Amino acid sequence: MNRRKFVFTSTILMVLIAGVVTGLALYSTYIVRASLPGLPEAVAYLPAESHAVFGMNVRKFVDSPIYAKFEEKHGQKIAGDLADFIAKTGVDPRRDLTYVVAAGRAVDHEGKGAIIAVGRFNTAAITSFIHTYVVPIRVDYKETQVLMFPEKNGTEVEKGVAYLSESEIALGDLESLKEVIDVRSGGSPGILNNVTLAPMLKALNPEEMFWFAGDAATILANAPAHTPFVGSISSVQTVMGTVNLTDAVNGRITATAKDEDSARKLADVARGFVALGQLAGNHQADLSELIKGISVTQDRNAVRLVVNFPFDLLEKLEQGNFEPKRVL
Repeated sequence: MNRRKFVFTSTILMVLIAGVVTGLALYSTYIVRASLPGLPEAVAYLPAESHAVFGMNVRKFVDSPIYAKFEEKHGQKIAGDLADFIAKTGVDPRRDLTYVVAAGRAVDHEGKGAIIAVGRFNTAAITSFIHTYVVPIRVDYKETQVLMFPEKNGTEVEKGVAYLSESEIALGDLESLKEVIDVRSGGSPGILNNVTLAPMLKALNPEEMFWFAGDAATILANAPAHTPFVGSISSVQTVMGTVNLTDAVNGRITATAKDEDSARKLADVARGFVALGQLAGNHQADLSELIKGISVTQDRNAVRLVVNFPFDLLEKLEQGNFEPKRVL
């Protein structure tokens, strides 16, 4: 890993833990706005033009038995990667990071969008740590310090961090960081003004480990024509869901369609995939048990997918260790 990438990864504390989440499949105590009870105030800093928003309750994840298993398996590598950063900044992501929120737009190029880490940070120590590895380009925007990291031998600058406060750090490209700062300063409308996403955000339970909400209609409208299954899901208007990882994988996804007939067709497609999994499960006992934990229901124009199965089944799937069924 080159110096720029190392600094970028180390400075944005949540990248490590977010990477853990991605590898597995992806409580704030700070003041929150009344319209989003229990969620960190940083959610409201995301731009109104966002098409999708994601949140991670880091404390709940780190305190879970799933993370304990991960740390047992990869603890030495995690400690080695973080040791220098923790020693020089006094910040340990596993202890000091509480929440991560992110948003993006379907029309943006790859890599665009903003991620905000909420926690307890020492920005002066983090800045000093950065300077031991790379010389960032400082941009002061609306009384907020932004540090951009040179790319490609210093010829380009793509990503950076913005110190919103001692408890909030944003990661992203400069344009996205400026948008977050604009919202935070009151100069631009935030995601709570988004007529599609705001109602879903207000309905979220902050106790959930991971959650997401998306303006599916806009996202699908901007998807390439050859994207798989676009025809089958083209009627979807919104989608939201939650995932909790404990000793079991527990997830709930709700998709709303244009009308009840469209929802019925969407539910039939989802049930078809489950049926295909059941056929495969006829020859593998563990896969069969996993498929039993998936259900699809329809309520008017809403289709709900519920997943609930032991986590060790997911581990077996990842390792390819499913047991074949015995034939008497």
